Amino acid sequence: MNAIRKTVVLHDVDSRIPNLALLKLSTFHRQQGWHVVLSRARDGARPAARLDADKHLASVVFRTPVAARAVEQLQALYGDRIEFGGSGVDLGKRLPPEVESCFPDYSLYDHKLYALGFLTRGCNKRCDFCVVPEKEGRLKRQAASFDDFVPDGQRNVLLLDDNLLAYPGVEDLLGEMIARRYAINFSQTLDIAYLDEARFRLLCQVDSRNARFTKRLIYFSLNHPRDIRQFEKRAELLKGFGRHGVAVIMLYGFDTSLSEDYERFRFIRRKGYIPFFQQYWPIAGVPDRVPDDYFDMDLNAMIRLTFHSNGQNWEKYLLWINTFYFQRYGRYYRPLIEILYRYNNRHRLEWFRMNPACMSDELYRDHRDSLAELHATLRQQSLGPRPPRGLSRWLAQATPDST
Repeated sequence: MNAIRKTVVLHDVDSRIPNLALLKLSTFHRQQGWHVVLSRARDGARPAARLDADKHLASVVFRTPVAARAVEQLQALYGDRIEFGGSGVDLGKRLPPEVESCFPDYSLYDHKLYALGFLTRGCNKRCDFCVVPEKEGRLKRQAASFDDFVPDGQRNVLLLDDNLLAYPGVEDLLGEMIARRYAINFSQTLDIAYLDEARFRLLCQVDSRNARFTKRLIYFSLNHPRDIRQFEKRAELLKGFGRHGVAVIMLYGFDTSLSEDYERFRFIRRKGYIPFFQQYWPIAGVPDRVPDDYFDMDLNAMIRLTFHSNGQNWEKYLLWINTFYFQRYGRYYRPLIEILYRYNNRHRLEWFRMNPACMSDELYRDHRDSLAELHATLRQQSLGPRPPRGLSRWLAQATPDST
């Protein structure tokens, strides 16, 4: 008589790409004869359906409000029957060695676009906004080889290394990428400080790609204006990657002022690099350090910036500025609202125009002492369509209830 197979449900709480830990857990459990189920009911906006299984394992990558709500829902469903891991809940937790050594099971996500994994682990820098120093420690020797996670016949490879260019043997690794003719996405960016002539020549031979592997693109990061000089020193090398061949990731919402953000963004625009704006989500014990005087320059100069590409990503930054401005001054700034919604989501612009009490034309005038009055006005009015999605939440977070 055949034994009944055990079932494990692997819960992907918030991964934006196939979750490497879950890929390895899938392989391990399948090797043990288990039935493996992937659950991705992870937006936290609606109750997840309960799944009966012998074991529940969940991975949380980011420490965000959405991920926190999803974790709460899973805990309510399964109690102590579910085990959580990942950087979003526990920086010290590790996969058991017998799981870590498994080849990823890409069939878990029915994923064929690329392979993913680490060649090295850790970073010698100690950036306060990053989990790597606490989670991985200093840059270690090579953690794995391509053969440990790249299937036969797969040409696209997404690398998760924290600081690949700082690795003393990186030249050999770059040479291997070239020899194997891989298309590589450096997903965690490369550190401009370690770009020299020899590494540049090798990187030019690597088929570096964007996240969709549709075009050549190489990624660096610029998280503070003081690092602009590193880009200036290597400007001629960066030209060698081609026009619009360099993408630059820029963190915001951590410890920079508006003028410091503007300095970075304007530099990227002038150089013709492709910008990617990344909001800081607090890691354990490290809240944001946005200066009290964040708005230290003419906001109009910032919101008039335009970029030749990645406009949707720029819009996310402007939405953050919009919310932050309301929290600081108790009204939305009309010119910013009109820029935000002049092309996309014009119904939101219409709502603001029908509720002008929410806006001010006077830059940096503090209206917080009249927030209760604003709330009362909005409750009494029923003009036009429903408020834009998120506006009520922003108001509730920034405004005391006047009832």
